[in-house]
Amino acid sequence: MHSRIPKAGENDMTLLAWLVTGTFFGAIASSIARQKGRGEIRWFLAGLFFLLLSLVVFFLPAVPRAGVTKVCPECAEVVKTAARVCRFCGREIARGQSAEVV
Repeated sequence: MHSRIPKAGENDMTLLAWLVTGTFFGAIASSIARQKGRGEIRWFLAGLFFLLLSLVVFFLPAVPRAGVTKVCPECAEVVKTAARVCRFCGREIARGQSAEVV
């Protein structure tokens, strides 16, 4: 048996394809992470190196952020501070109502 000798530039194209694909998945994971209040850089790097596995961020819950989000007193889901109605359970949240601000 003889081993196949790679042609010039063949390994470069494989590396380029991996980098393009990794950047694509990194950008998607980073975008989802930003919307959920998670670290964008870490999820970009996860997408760059682990490709599809990085999309697990899609299934993670949102992280409450101080002054930006609060917790609905009815269903305990994270909603924006300016929300008047919970987008999950539909309960009205009055401005003066004491919802746990996180």
